[in-house]
Amino acid sequence: MALLFAEPEVMNGFAMITKDELIKWATNQGWKLDRFGHLKKESENGTNRLKLSRIAARHEIHTPFGWARIRSGYYKDLSITADGKLAGMTR
Repeated sequence: MALLFAEPEVMNGFAMITKDELIKWATNQGWKLDRFGHLKKESENGTNRLKLSRIAARHEIHTPFGWARIRSGYYKDLSITADGKLAGMTR
């Protein structure tokens, strides 16, 4: 899927991120796409996953009991900060 907009989309005056832009940002940060289209990254805490749906993303961590949600957010609420961090996810 190609990016359709050169500039960030704007909804109600706020910049929003697209799924493609989130994938591009995450892969630049060391996340890897898995066979299901989600992003995974190993850390000292274990395996982290950005589970991507059509309208939202969830940040999850793998536990002995399965995946546990840490934060989530709709793409319309997410943005990349000036220092390159993902903002807009809530608990």
